[in-house]
Amino acid sequence: MGQLLRENILASTIFKEQQPIGLYSHRGHASFVLAAVAVLTLVSWKWKWISKRKAVLALSLIMPALLLTFTRAGVLALIVAGVYWLYCEEKAKLYRRVILVSVLVALLFVGAVSFTRKISALDRYNFDSKTVAIKYLTSDRYWLWQQSITGIKKRPLLGWGFNGFGIAYPYIQNPNRTPNIVNLGDFSFDLWGKNGQLRTMPIPTYKAHNLILDTTLSVGVLGLFCYGGLLVFCFRLVQLSPIGGIEAVAVAYIAFTFTWFECAQFTHIAWWVLSLWGVKEVNVGK
Repeated sequence: MGQLLRENILASTIFKEQQPIGLYSHRGHASFVLAAVAVLTLVSWKWKWISKRKAVLALSLIMPALLLTFTRAGVLALIVAGVYWLYCEEKAKLYRRVILVSVLVALLFVGAVSFTRKISALDRYNFDSKTVAIKYLTSDRYWLWQQSITGIKKRPLLGWGFNGFGIAYPYIQNPNRTPNIVNLGDFSFDLWGKNGQLRTMPIPTYKAHNLILDTTLSVGVLGLFCYGGLLVFCFRLVQLSPIGGIEAVAVAYIAFTFTWFECAQFTHIAWWVLSLWGVKEVNVGK
């Protein structure tokens, strides 16, 4: 507990300021769960499983908690899922102003969080203004995505194995040289240096922080097609089922994992929702 990988990064690869919340090891994980619960609250209100009063009370507690996680991906995931849910509703036109105000608030929040956080790497390199803006908006994930594409090109069909970025990283950090790896760990790897000495190098992360890139790195393009096909198949069946609308949780998941990755702490929620396509009848509350 408390062991540091770097000055501001715990050995678990979680930044010190991204402290655990409740049962979740990262405030980002908690933010998705809050977004998913908010969507489920809307769905429950639609089917009259809970009253309007209880729905408003629940959302009035969930929204501040979500904002206080200071996680942009969770906020954007809720906005995207909310817009999708309202678009699918028959009375969507009545909520246009609500949608517009919500989107504006979300953009203001994302902008404020993006450009007030400090990224240490920007102080050490002379990046142009466009690159700086991209790094702020993506929390420097753009570099991970660039490295991921290099890794995918090396093993496109079958990938590198699970946690693919962490496995591929030693072989893609220097595209002009193939390292002689002695040991590959979760947070570092050992290799023989040019002078014949054994060196230990850190692995910055074992995830690319993008669901498509992470999946392709791990199981290749073939695995990505299988994963995507299963997701689309289940998504469409839920859409056509009597409980249609609850797939908005999966929409939130897809939006969230654009800058995040699969994790057992929250991924099961999305797939649990996608497994409800077999529901034959929905009991509407009074």
